[in-house]
Amino acid sequence: MSRMQDASADLDFAAFCLWIHSNDPDIEGILTVMGEALAQDTDREARDDLAGLIEDGLGSEHARKIWRNLMETLFTPRRGTIVGDARLAGQEEGREEGRVAGKAEQLLRLMERRGFSLTEKTRQRVTTCSDMPLLDLWFDRAIDATTLDEIFSAPSSTDRVPAPAQRPEHTTAPSQGLTDPESSAN
Repeated sequence: MSRMQDASADLDFAAFCLWIHSNDPDIEGILTVMGEALAQDTDREARDDLAGLIEDGLGSEHARKIWRNLMETLFTPRRGTIVGDARLAGQEEGREEGRVAGKAEQLLRLMERRGFSLTEKTRQRVTTCSDMPLLDLWFDRAIDATTLDEIFSAPSSTDRVPAPAQRPEHTTAPSQGLTDPESSAN
């Protein structure tokens, strides 16, 4: 299958040919032709199903990787289908996890640059927090705080960033200086 017209004429047969030739040296070209032919198919549900079957049938990890990249380039997941909704939800979840992890890293860096002495327990508290508004609140507080207790105290009604109430194990008694409240308990 080296021409889009041939692949478009019989997509099922073209998919079968892909499986047989998934180790072909020109697999990228063959997959590109198939992807473009599949993109012309107006039956989106059948197209999505066939795209999934093609990926499952490719015997080469190299070919599967090329196919996944092509599918991400050629097709936008469609809302309203199980596959499309799941893919879109997974993409959004991954983006949100990335934003949260990035904010946690920024907060740790800011606290280190400000001279706070951080224990592993405090680092873990920050990196395991999945509440973006709370991380935003801690970050904003870390800009001006003189103690870690000021950063991690329970949210109040005067805070700019709304955050859910803290569990009791996340509040500590105030301490002096730029030290970690957990380290003063030793």
